[in-house]
Amino acid sequence: MNLLSSLLARSWRNVHLAIITVLSIALISGLFGVERFVSRVVVSGLYEPFFYIKNAVNDLTTAADERDVLRESLVEASMKLSLQEEAFRENLRLRSILGFEPPASYHIIPAKVISVSGVGLPTAAIINRGSKDSIKVDQSVINQAGLVGRIIAVTENHATVQLLTDPLNRVAARVSSSREMGIVKYRTNRGLILDNFPVQGTVAVGDTILTSGLGGIYAPGLLIGTVTSVERPEREPLCKVDIATAANFRSIEELFVLLAEEPWSE
Repeated sequence: MNLLSSLLARSWRNVHLAIITVLSIALISGLFGVERFVSRVVVSGLYEPFFYIKNAVNDLTTAADERDVLRESLVEASMKLSLQEEAFRENLRLRSILGFEPPASYHIIPAKVISVSGVGLPTAAIINRGSKDSIKVDQSVINQAGLVGRIIAVTENHATVQLLTDPLNRVAARVSSSREMGIVKYRTNRGLILDNFPVQGTVAVGDTILTSGLGGIYAPGLLIGTVTSVERPEREPLCKVDIATAANFRSIEELFVLLAEEPWSE
């Protein structure tokens, strides 16, 4: 037995070489269908797994592309819906503006707000009208609700509006019913007030406050707001009068600049 094992061990290398030689000859000559067998083994063992992986990757890529197309279609549809809703809202606003009449001896130039500035409530707005549209400093600016502010700076294509909510703004005003006058201004921690109004003056909650036209900046008769509270402190000469603005300064989009009509001459 030991002799046989020694013999096999010595001749194993030769046997191994002989087997490889026979298989090589068989592959080259195509004997016994070995070539087809080896091809099937190579294809099934090496190529097919990569083929399945490639198909799986292609399927995932196609699904990702289809998902991107669907997402793009959804975004486009949402954008169209938003534009339609905005157009509907703008139509409602413009319909509410139709029939608005400017004060006597004035005509209006419509303008659109392109930006606002300020902390909390806006205090200034930029409109898309300028000197080429006959816009000038100190012209009154209104919307369909009432007074908004005045022009304080002008370029060829744009203008800056100082809003009533700017604490530096001052408006000569009067109480509609009593015709008594005061100064409207904005206080940051209080809101719009009627200042310099005597304690003996006639004013009450619900009274309408209008521009008086004094000073030559604001056109007369423009609606500023409505009185919401009146305090008459003892031993003080002036009332404390709070006003709710007619215009909503949290939502200003379409504005109108008032232009005084030129006197007719031959």
